[in-house]
This record gives sequence, C-alpha cells and structure tokens, in this order.
Amino acid sequence: MGIGMAKEEIDTPALLIDLDLMEKNIETMASYYRSIKGAALRPHQKGHRLPVIAKKQINAGAVGVSMTSFGLAEFYAESGIDDILITSEVQGRNKIARLCGLSRHANVTVSVDDLANAKEISEMALSMGTRVNVAAEVYLSVLSAGVEPRMMKDFVREISKMKGLNFRGLWWHELFGIEGPAELRKKNHYAVLDTIADLKAEIEDSGIDVELLSGGHSYTWRITPQYERIQNVEVQVGSYVFNDWCSHQVEGLDVFDCALTVLTRCISRPKPDEAMFDIGTNSCANESGEDYGKVVGPRFKDVEGMDQVRLREEHGFANCKDSSVEIKTGQAYEVIPPHADTTAKMHDRYYGIRDGRVEVIWPNYGRGLF
Repeated sequence: MGIGMAKEEIDTPALLIDLDLMEKNIETMASYYRSIKGAALRPHQKGHRLPVIAKKQINAGAVGVSMTSFGLAEFYAESGIDDILITSEVQGRNKIARLCGLSRHANVTVSVDDLANAKEISEMALSMGTRVNVAAEVYLSVLSAGVEPRMMKDFVREISKMKGLNFRGLWWHELFGIEGPAELRKKNHYAVLDTIADLKAEIEDSGIDVELLSGGHSYTWRITPQYERIQNVEVQVGSYVFNDWCSHQVEGLDVFDCALTVLTRCISRPKPDEAMFDIGTNSCANESGEDYGKVVGPRFKDVEGMDQVRLREEHGFANCKDSSVEIKTGQAYEVIPPHADTTAKMHDRYYGIRDGRVEVIWPNYGRGLF
C-alpha cells in the first residue's frame, strides 16, 4: 500500500484524514485568532498526537501546544516542537528526572498542584543544574486536579520560593457547564474566567507575576477572546482539527468539518436489510467525546439511511433497508466516529487523502506515549 493509490484500495479498517478538510479546519481556527487581540491559540494535542500537524497549527499562528502526556511532550520536543505546556502533574522519581532533563533542551512548562511534588521537582532540577517552568492548575470541579482557588495564593507563594522552579502562571480545564446553547456556555465560561481574573489580581497584588493564563477548550474557542477582564489568555482548543459527528452537532463547532474517518469494507449481506462490516470497537470509538458516559456509534459518510449501527470488537452491523446507496460486499465505505480523539489512538498509521488518493502516510508514533 503506497502513495498515489486510490483510497478504496487500502486494506480495511484504516484511519483516513481528508487533508483538504483538516487544513480548512486549521485555517478557520487560526484566522479567527489572527484577527483578534487579547487571546492566543495553544492547541491541545490529545487528539491527533502528530508533530507534523502541530507544525501546521504553529505555522498558522498558534503560540505553542499543550498536551497531557509527558511521554508525548518528549516526542514533540525531539521532533522540533517548542513551547510545550504539559497539562498534567508529573509524579514518580524517574519521570521527574526525565522532566528535568527535558527542561535543559526544550521550552516546557509542567502542571503542579501539590507542594511535595513541586519540592521534589525543584530538588531534582537543582541536582541536574536546571530549572523547571511550572504552572499551577486551578481546581474547578470534581473529576479534575488542581488547587482550590481560595488556597491558590498561598500555594503560588510557596512554589515561588523553590529555587529549582520558575513559576509562570495558571492553567485550568473545564469539565462541566460546556454543553447547551451558546449563551449558556458563555455564561458558565465567564464565571470560570471571573475566578481566573480574581486569582491573577490577587497573586500579582502579592508581588508575584502571572505571565501565563491558559485554559478553555474547543467549545469556548469564540467565547474566551470576548472576555475583557484578562488579556493574552491562551485557549487550549483541540478537537477542531479532525472533529467528529458528535462535536459537529454543537453550536459553534459546526463550522469545522469531519476530517477523520475510518475506512471499512462490507464483508457480508446476510439478509436484504442487513450488512456486516470489518469495523468494530477495536478500530472505532463507540462513545461520545462530549459526554464520556454516553455510548453512541459511528455514522456512515455520504450514505443516508444506514441506521442501527452496532459494533462488536471486530465487526459492525448496520440496517441498510433504507440506505441511499446499494451496499455491496467487498466495497469500501467511510464512517465518521462519534469521538475522533479516542478513535485516532487505535491505529498504527494515518492515511492522508486528497482527491481520493493517498498523498501521505503518517506513522502514529504518538498514540502509545504516556
């Protein structure tokens, strides 16, 4: 399987990127941030995990990248990506040593929310002759890490005393209040930003500079820049690069096309209204990214009337009684996953498609890094 082949010739199941749609999504987001003041783009990499796409995002105007996985940060730094925010706490002596080593060679900032952990990082950094950039995570709700706002000033004061650390600022992630109509999301998001603005003022009043403010997510990409109390806030958008059918239904994210699909082949037509495919939960996520507790399946691209799509581990079933096209055994079809981020981690390679043919094949080296 090589460059130039028709996408239908690819062995299935396979992970496809529509390069035109992906590049359009990147430019749509980047052009908005290039046109405004007061906010910057720091795209999260948890979805695609590809340095080549990160470079496209940075070349379009992003100030850097963010990611949860420390192992992925190492991979990105080795790939020439600079200005990395690690949005997870790094624990364990070996990983802390790796973090300090990485800090000697790349511009990375790591999340902290615990004084004992911060002290361990500081001591390791001093023993290795370096300093580590840190950002304090703000606790906003259950299921997230961080320091409670009422305790943040004291926490920042203590870590600012640690000689092996360089305090850069605050970061946060919202897990609740992000669904619903745009006006409700705006109200909920502004309440979060009020907390951040108050914290910044409180910390800076104590004589400590807060250089970095980074947070948000794809749902707030056009909301955060409208907030006027803080300037130069970074927005950690992520899923817009590929999008998926669940996110595409959210008001504000519908401008981003579904660029990631899974190519599958019909392997059986046991009955006139039934079709079996070589796609299952091992090759396509069977859940929704907007609500990890909601289980929904993929949708067929460019085929109407294919309902009741159900996935087993290796096979998928669909009722094709009302299909807008004749479903034939041996023929390839594309499905749009309900959650692109998790689907992307199930495959060893991406096939970049343009005009129906393979333009590039990108090894998915980042999918197993933690």
